[in-house]
Amino acid sequence: MKNKALYQRPLFSAGDNRVRLSPKPVFCRKVMMLAAMMCLSCVHTLAGAVDKSAVKEKWHTPFDLYLSPQEAYEMKSGDPDNVLFIDVRTRAEIQFVGFTDMVDANIPIYVLSREWRDKADGNHGSYRKLRNENFVSAVDNLLTAKNKDKSAPIILMCQSGGRSPKAARELHEAGYQNVYFQVEGFEGIKAKEGPDKGKRNVNGWKNAGLPWSYKLKTEKMYFNFEADKE
Repeated sequence: MKNKALYQRPLFSAGDNRVRLSPKPVFCRKVMMLAAMMCLSCVHTLAGAVDKSAVKEKWHTPFDLYLSPQEAYEMKSGDPDNVLFIDVRTRAEIQFVGFTDMVDANIPIYVLSREWRDKADGNHGSYRKLRNENFVSAVDNLLTAKNKDKSAPIILMCQSGGRSPKAARELHEAGYQNVYFQVEGFEGIKAKEGPDKGKRNVNGWKNAGLPWSYKLKTEKMYFNFEADKE
């Protein structure tokens, strides 16, 4: 004998002109509850997608929230209005290396100075990077512009993973609560051997085939958020 509880009652009955609202079947309610639990489980899994043990100890953050490029992409594209995505590279990097329009703002944790620093070989060097003292205040301004508070989820991305943890620590000290670190950065690390040795083609956002270009959208540039105009 069939279990009547598993089937909907008829919407109409003989000789009755009234429409009856049919209650949800028991099994439908159970399926809906199970689906909701599975969705919550997926979100929770994404929140800690990259295991802490796979991240360099010096790159650990107080939040312990680590993402691969693909996971960062999925998190942002899955909830674009509530998840904030910040590129903390210098303005020169986003100009000449590339930028993804999925980012909400470029807010550099370091800025390039005019000081040249020689490397150990005496033949090469680089311009010294200086800490951006206005980093946290600029992120505060971004939150205000987006009508968010410090509990909003934020994803940080740098070149290859070295700068985002420093940015995350500053935000933690400032009271931010949910800061994610995209551990491979935009360019990824350098190849250590082979014909492409020294080139950044191992991992990272750009090498993962995720969207990027050389086009920079005005509203996402740092000058919109910096506290002190240069």
